Amino acid sequence: MSTFTISILATLDPVVRAALAFQLATDSPDTVVVSHDVDEDGVRHVASGACGVVENESAPLEHSCLSCAVREDVIPTLVRMRDEGCWAHAVVALPVTADPAPLLRSLEHEMGRAGVLAGARFGSVIAALDAVTLVDDAFCDEWLDDLGLGLSNDDDRVLAEAVGPVVSVADVVLLLSESEVTPEARALATHLRGEGAAVMDGVLGEVDAERLLSRRGRPADALARIAPAHRTSRVTKDENGVWTLVLDSPQAFHPARLRESIHRFADHNVQARGHFWVASRPEGLCVWEAAGGQVRVGEHGPWPSARRRRTHLRITGMGADRAQIAQAFADSLLRPGEAIDADADTMEDWFPEA
Repeated sequence: MSTFTISILATLDPVVRAALAFQLATDSPDTVVVSHDVDEDGVRHVASGACGVVENESAPLEHSCLSCAVREDVIPTLVRMRDEGCWAHAVVALPVTADPAPLLRSLEHEMGRAGVLAGARFGSVIAALDAVTLVDDAFCDEWLDDLGLGLSNDDDRVLAEAVGPVVSVADVVLLLSESEVTPEARALATHLRGEGAAVMDGVLGEVDAERLLSRRGRPADALARIAPAHRTSRVTKDENGVWTLVLDSPQAFHPARLRESIHRFADHNVQARGHFWVASRPEGLCVWEAAGGQVRVGEHGPWPSARRRRTHLRITGMGADRAQIAQAFADSLLRPGEAIDADADTMEDWFPEA
């Protein structure tokens, strides 16, 4: 049997997903594209190749979430596609606005020696974006549900919150436009991409499919870009109005001052992610994600034994907010020589299980 390769297609626009999935399925006779959708009734997938639709099936789910869909439908479908022996490459077109991370975690396990996809190899995560709307989408505070793009009835994300996870984990960021991609869109994609990722231009319907699907990566490498304790040393220069601010300190956040300053972090058009620790909870590795005026924080678990605790945020924006954000960061840190104990903790509603 020839080598079976699996890639992931992540998108933010139904038109982009449909058009690119169609082209990838029809440009190569040995490529199958499996488009998945999840709603309150369950999961539906359509598998298509150059010969047309080869599967169109629906199944109920215990929970209408992507993790359940991956476990109950995506992985078994990929196993069938491999076992048919007709396909050399399978592209999983995720539901629009879906985070690729749950599928990457499953593939990392199932493509291992003991997994049901052992022997398959990984291609890449492709983030296909509308270059015309990217600058607006990346900072958009409209609710996905209002835009008809929510993954479930309780999807409480704004559009900007869908952009970050899709772009930061990708191996290839594909900017699609009928005309030349604007310098601002290309600069923003360059700043938001993860380490080692490529930025490509293309025209919808005329993408170089062979080049796009030729890249080879590993699920582990993609996941490493978004790991809770990940710190990047990559420096991206200011370009065409886009800047990235890396805020890094060995100091913890002071719980009360962080709470007082949170609006100074949130009230800006930025994409941000990182990790931190709170002086009153020194053992907890906390994660930070911000986009579209929303800030989400949580405690991931204990700090890895091999990592020193640090507070590290990477923030990308296009406005004149950089100095204000940097000052909010500095004001929130524990000061040298300042002591605090658990009795001073004010974060019970932020980290209820800590």
